[in-house]
Amino acid sequence: MRTILSILILAFAVQARAVLMDSQVYYVLISTKEFKTEVTREQVAKTPAWAASADYPPLSVRKAEQLAEAKFQKLLPDKSDWERKRIIIESIGDDAHWYYRVEFAPIEPQSGRQGSLEIVVLMDGKVIEPEVSDAK
Repeated sequence: MRTILSILILAFAVQARAVLMDSQVYYVLISTKEFKTEVTREQVAKTPAWAASADYPPLSVRKAEQLAEAKFQKLLPDKSDWERKRIIIESIGDDAHWYYRVEFAPIEPQSGRQGSLEIVVLMDGKVIEPEVSDAK
């Protein structure tokens, strides 16, 4: 019985383990512009690890917010009616390498469909530059 229980626990642990991501793409259409941000496993794996024993990540949430806010202002300086909605810490699936995803969206819902802009900040302080193109 003990052996069967151990096998079941091991099987569950293996299934619960996250799959390593290859890349994650964040895409949004704002007015007449398309914004596409891609973050890859290789980019994130090169940043400082956040050890499971550490209370705080290598880059503070406040610093990530400041870096994302500066990038947002450069990308959309005329969007004073937008705000930071949330900050999410994402893993690449190895439980050691993480990145911030900072979401900006309109303060008041707009008519029509208006998405949110995701700014990706790595744990070394690098902000992933979104590709910006004219909407098709």
